[in-house]
Amino acid sequence: MYRNSGVTYPRGFKAAGISCGIKKNNKKDLALIYSDSRAIAAGLFTTNRIKSASILVDLKHLKKPNARAIFIISGNANTCTGKKGIRDSQAIVQSLAKSLSLKEEEILLASTGRIGVFLPITKIKRAIPNLVNHLSEASNSTAQAILTTDKKIKEATIATKIFGQGKREVRIGGIAKGAGMIGPNLATMLAFFTTDALIEPAALREALILAVRDSFNRITVDNEESTNDSAIILANGEARNRKIRKGTENFLKFSSALNKISLDLAKLIVADGEGATKVIEVKVKGAWCQKDAVRIAKMVAGSNLVKAAIAGSFPNWGRIMAALGRARGRANPNLLDLSINGILVFSKGEIRNYQEKRLRESLNKKAIKIEINLYSGKSQSTAFGCDLTEEYVRINKE
Repeated sequence: MYRNSGVTYPRGFKAAGISCGIKKNNKKDLALIYSDSRAIAAGLFTTNRIKSASILVDLKHLKKPNARAIFIISGNANTCTGKKGIRDSQAIVQSLAKSLSLKEEEILLASTGRIGVFLPITKIKRAIPNLVNHLSEASNSTAQAILTTDKKIKEATIATKIFGQGKREVRIGGIAKGAGMIGPNLATMLAFFTTDALIEPAALREALILAVRDSFNRITVDNEESTNDSAIILANGEARNRKIRKGTENFLKFSSALNKISLDLAKLIVADGEGATKVIEVKVKGAWCQKDAVRIAKMVAGSNLVKAAIAGSFPNWGRIMAALGRARGRANPNLLDLSINGILVFSKGEIRNYQEKRLRESLNKKAIKIEINLYSGKSQSTAFGCDLTEEYVRINKE
């Protein structure tokens, strides 16, 4: 067992989280992830056409994949802040590059929080030397500093079964934040990964694309997509393994491990959804094509009527049928089966003989599993969501 829990689990990484005064009550609001040695990076960002200044800087820096640090601001999105927002981002990069003795293009940014508010740039720049001084092999403070409306930190680690020199096993670590504005195509979420794998840039990016596709792009809390969503990975090669290239056996191992840790973090985000009390898993199988499976799973997991019914443990499975039909996939009610927590409620166009009391009781569980078999093909997909409660409204009306 290793004491390092998140982004400091792989060799050669340090992290820190401190308060600079963006948030109230001295809550941590600045975070830094840093590689001691040369590293490469890959990043994926929101598909929202309105993007944070942090992302605009990253898109420019990632034209070359070399990066060694990620600076995260929590409590201020730095979005819709115009030219000043860009200048502020550049000023942060310049200041941090000087403190870490890095090139400016080796630094990536991320931010989360309220849109349309200028950064307290003086506070942030003043805090950078302190943030650098707090770099250590502990990840917890960093995972805490990136949170906004989250109730819990989100960390995960995994060993890949890929070995380098001296039987060094390639490791991956990750942290994430997200609780509201969570919808398909990334969500109001940040996810940061580190790995000590020696891997070619194209392979690193491909592995991240596959991992995000099957994890963060399969979750929903409220079907809202943010302006700041970011998933970034740094790889420094400290495991000294044979370089991982696309199409090799080790690439498949690395990609599978990154996929698993991403899904673990994605599930933690859903479980921590604003006001959430239950996690909903929607598995669609027997779809005519992959696109149909994904579309239907997302539609059901994101349906407000389904989410509200599950919040109230109300066995109105007709809402699920309505949602899957609304997805416009190939779904024939005379072929499909619908089960909730293992209880078959509808099959081949007919209502099944089930006990409503038993179904209602099963909906009191914290984990709700909806399974839809379309019997139209061989494709399948799973989406994750959470219930919709009055607490979600209370949080967001404020």
